[in-house]
Amino acid sequence: MPSPKSSSLKSSSLTPVRRRSIEEEVYLRMREAILSGEMAGGDRLIHEELAGRFGTSRIPVRDALRRLQADGLVETDSRGIYTVTPCAIEDVEEIYSLRALLEARAVALATPHLSKADLAELNQLQQAMDATESSGDVDSYVALNQQFHHAIYEAARQPRLLKIITSLWQGLPPLTPLKIHSRVPASNREHHEILSALTEGDAKAAAAAMARHIDNAGIALRDYIAEAGGQLR
Repeated sequence: MPSPKSSSLKSSSLTPVRRRSIEEEVYLRMREAILSGEMAGGDRLIHEELAGRFGTSRIPVRDALRRLQADGLVETDSRGIYTVTPCAIEDVEEIYSLRALLEARAVALATPHLSKADLAELNQLQQAMDATESSGDVDSYVALNQQFHHAIYEAARQPRLLKIITSLWQGLPPLTPLKIHSRVPASNREHHEILSALTEGDAKAAAAAMARHIDNAGIALRDYIAEAGGQLR
């Protein structure tokens, strides 16, 4: 097994901390760096190096690493050395199969509760995603995609279900399917299908559209990882 490599830590996500709870800020910036792929699977996470980069003591870094471990984004060995968790095809299949099941259920439950104001908000998000697709601004599309999904799930009025879905999103692989730029147009078309079913009040069609959407995202990411040799690092 190859030895873990040290992260280069060159991204803007890892600039010195200014405000907020220090531990919270360190956690959020490290999480963003992992999910964006800036800190890759197998990267070794050295307390002193991270603390120096953030301009903090080791304690906030230690606490942030523990939270990231609970999220499944980092792992530690018997010596207490932290590394970014690699993403294998099996991980993608498990996460996305659960997402398809649970998020389709959430959409079905949300459909009868969506008000005109809720649908107007979803339409605004959809228009914003259309604009970012046209401009090629993938990072903004990713953020809007998350807002779109969670606005729907919150309408389901099922806090435990929402918590489980959120935990799955938090444990998503470092490279989301939307970072594969060729996936964005298909993703956006599928959002239109979901929104159309929601507007018509068709819970069954909305759930089916959401399940297809997530299945297709999982397939795209699985194929990408397969091309990379079966594991994303």
